[in-house]
Amino acid sequence: MKALSVHLTDICNSKCNFCIVDSPFVKDDSISRKRVSRFLQENADKGFEAVNIHGGEATIRKDFLEILDEIQGLGYPTVLLQTNGRKLARMEYAKTVVSKNVSLFIVSLHGARALTQDRIAKALGSFQQAVTGIRNVKELGALVRTNSVVCKDNFTEVPDIVDLCLDLGADHVNLSALHTSGTALRNFWDVTPRYDEIQPYVFEAVDRAVRRGKMVTLEGFPYCAIPGYEQYMIDWKQNQFKMLYRKFVFEDYENYMDSNARVKDERCGGCAHNGSCGGVYKEYAEFVGWDEFQPVTPTATA
Repeated sequence: MKALSVHLTDICNSKCNFCIVDSPFVKDDSISRKRVSRFLQENADKGFEAVNIHGGEATIRKDFLEILDEIQGLGYPTVLLQTNGRKLARMEYAKTVVSKNVSLFIVSLHGARALTQDRIAKALGSFQQAVTGIRNVKELGALVRTNSVVCKDNFTEVPDIVDLCLDLGADHVNLSALHTSGTALRNFWDVTPRYDEIQPYVFEAVDRAVRRGKMVTLEGFPYCAIPGYEQYMIDWKQNQFKMLYRKFVFEDYENYMDSNARVKDERCGGCAHNGSCGGVYKEYAEFVGWDEFQPVTPTATA
């Protein structure tokens, strides 16, 4: 898919303890409607198949619905919305958003129960709102992909999170490795688990989705940390996102991430997955080290 990706806001109505945007510490939003509109207008009629909207929490912008109208008016085929789902708990609001050409809702769900989700989000009621929001948009006929970030507070719960998401009707579940920047960097030792610690829970979560015949993907994991499950890694080479992020435009966001957010060790050169794997988030490598990562030999992947 060739898509635009628009970071609409740094502000959020949750305060997740691993937020890569650092929303809990943002006081003022500096992202202007004028800049967003110019980006959308400049790229109209250039073959983009969708506009991917995210934040912060995009739905809390006062002009969010107007921006959806603008996207539709410029002729973009559809909208993908990354959201915590909280405002979608109001059915009338969910109906309005779906009616404005949003066909895929990428909803964050980080706990299998309210205690976990609300603690991570530091927002009482956020779990129930997200659950209700997913139910509402599914009832309205939209697609839902859930995204769950694997962290210290929830990793033992990850298989149950996958079961919950599928029980709610999610069409696709995605498990993300913790991106150790923003608030996650501030709280590094409190939120960041080791890959070898979370591995069995991630594998069990994937297995549960597969047994149910549902689509499941992994994102941001070093390939050597998920031996035997590499096939579930999202293949970003099939997708190209041109992103507006604050004042910056990234022509290919995944290439930017590989070049700036992740690092490789000399041992990676001898790994069978070196050409596909983006490496390890640089802060993780700096703070935790490389002892748990071993290159995969070509024969091991045969």
